[in-house]
Amino acid sequence: MTSRPITRLDLSGEAAEADTVVAGWLPPRPEPGAGLPEIKVGGRTLDPDTVYRGRTLPFALEPYLLVGILPDGGIVYSDSSAYVLKVTRPGSNEIVLAITRPLRPEPVNSAIREEFDKGEEAARLSAMRQGMAYGLGLRFGDDAEVSDMPELPLYPEVPVLVSLSTTWDGRIWVARRGDQLEGDRPIDVLTADGRYIGTFPAGVTAMPHAFGPNGTAAFIELNDLDVASVVVRRLPAAVR
Repeated sequence: MTSRPITRLDLSGEAAEADTVVAGWLPPRPEPGAGLPEIKVGGRTLDPDTVYRGRTLPFALEPYLLVGILPDGGIVYSDSSAYVLKVTRPGSNEIVLAITRPLRPEPVNSAIREEFDKGEEAARLSAMRQGMAYGLGLRFGDDAEVSDMPELPLYPEVPVLVSLSTTWDGRIWVARRGDQLEGDRPIDVLTADGRYIGTFPAGVTAMPHAFGPNGTAAFIELNDLDVASVVVRRLPAAVR
């Protein structure tokens, strides 16, 4: 795979048809088996290519592919670690606008590495890698031994943006990393023609799980017993 495609599903005919409308940038991947444990059988370490068959894992903290649909059918997306939102023409992959802000990705250093290793994302990825390794190790019999988990490869810089959504009226909501890798995020609100509306500081609001008509937005919230409920709020006119 050489890109991260964004596809549009056409349901107008008798059979659904998928069409690639954007070929998003694909970040480089580690070498096959990098970040995955060694597997030994009978005391002999197996060749990673034999075990993982060319499988690679994404770098942790690599740039997301963030996508939103605009009311006219255009697409806004982000595919790099920089603060760049690309807007395409409706029905085309032609980029007609790149929305930027002077916020740069932060290089990964030892402090960021330590903070990441203590967070929920690192624990989730570690469990996923361990399960993958043990599952593959079963192919070689019950005497297969899986070594301790190696350090998870990190992307060399921390992406600025972490999530993106669009409203029915064409506003773009984009959450970016704050002072911490995890936790509350500042959320910028922009128009599809690149005009900056303003920023919700971290902790003021979460990114809505869905936007609705007439300026409404739905949030999934958990109570003290982790019971989920859907809360619908009406947004101020400027950010709808």
